[in-house]
Amino acid sequence: MAGIKSRWRATLGCALLFAAALPALAAEVSRETYIPTPYIPSTTVAVDEMLRVADAGPDDLVVDLGSGDGRIVIAAARDYGARGLGIEIDPALVKESGENARRAGVADRVAFREGDVLKAEIGAATVVTLYLLPQLVEQLKPRLLAQLKPGTRIVAHDFGFADWMPDRTVTISKNYYLYVVPARVAGKWRLEADLPGGGRDFDFEVQQSYQRIRGGARVQGGYLPAFEARLDGDRIAFVLVDANTSLHFEGRVSGPVMEGVVRSGFGRAPVTSHWRATRVGRTPEEG
Repeated sequence: MAGIKSRWRATLGCALLFAAALPALAAEVSRETYIPTPYIPSTTVAVDEMLRVADAGPDDLVVDLGSGDGRIVIAAARDYGARGLGIEIDPALVKESGENARRAGVADRVAFREGDVLKAEIGAATVVTLYLLPQLVEQLKPRLLAQLKPGTRIVAHDFGFADWMPDRTVTISKNYYLYVVPARVAGKWRLEADLPGGGRDFDFEVQQSYQRIRGGARVQGGYLPAFEARLDGDRIAFVLVDANTSLHFEGRVSGPVMEGVVRSGFGRAPVTSHWRATRVGRTPEEG
C-alpha cells in the first residue's frame, strides 16, 4: 500500500511515528482503542517490487489495503495494465488519490473508497498489497483467508504473517513476502482413480497448515503415505506408491471436489488417467 496505515493507543502522540521505530511501536498497538495515524509513503522501488513479486497483470484486480495517496493502485494500472482498488480510512487521502489517478490517466481503471480495512469487502481481488504494522496484519489474516479465492496473491511489505510461511521472500532494499491463498483441503476424501487394469478407490486424508500439506491413503491391510505433497492455490499434487508402482496425482480443488490426472507406469511415456476425490463429512474448521 502507499503507506503504513495502522492504529495506535490513543495516548500515544503522533510524534512517535518514525520509520526506524516501527518494530518497537508495533507492540504498543491497542486491541480496543484505535485512531487513524499518518502514513509513511512507499518508495517508487518498493511500489514496483511489490507489484513485480505479485506478478500483477492485465487480468488482475489489485486491492491495496490502506492505500494512502493511491500510488500502488495507480502504478498497478499504469505500469502493469491491471485494474485497481484502494481502501483508505482518511477521506482527504481518498480525494487526493482520485486526483492523482486522473493526472496519471488511469481514472477509468481504478477506484478509491473511504473505509476501514478490517471491514472491507475484498473477495473480488486477485492481488492484495499490504504495508501495515504486524498487529493489523494479523487482524486482517482471518478476513483475507475467508474472503479471497484460492490462488489470490498477497504481498506484504516489511511485516508478514506470524505463523504463515511465505511462498516467496524477496529482499530488494526492503523485504517483500508473497503469500498464495491456499484451497482448504484438510480432512477426509474418497478418491477414485481410473488406473490401467481397473479402477482403484482410496480413503484419502489430508492435514494442512496453510499451503503445507501431508497425509496419505488408507487401504485394505495398510497405509500409503503421500509423498511430494504440494498445494499451490487451488492446485494440488502428491504421489502414492501402490503395488510397487508410483502414482503421480495432479489436479485442482473446487470446494468439496478435487480432480485431475494421475500418471503411472515407468519410463518416459507413463500412462495418464483421470482421478476424482470428493470430501467426506465436514472440514476441520466446520467441526
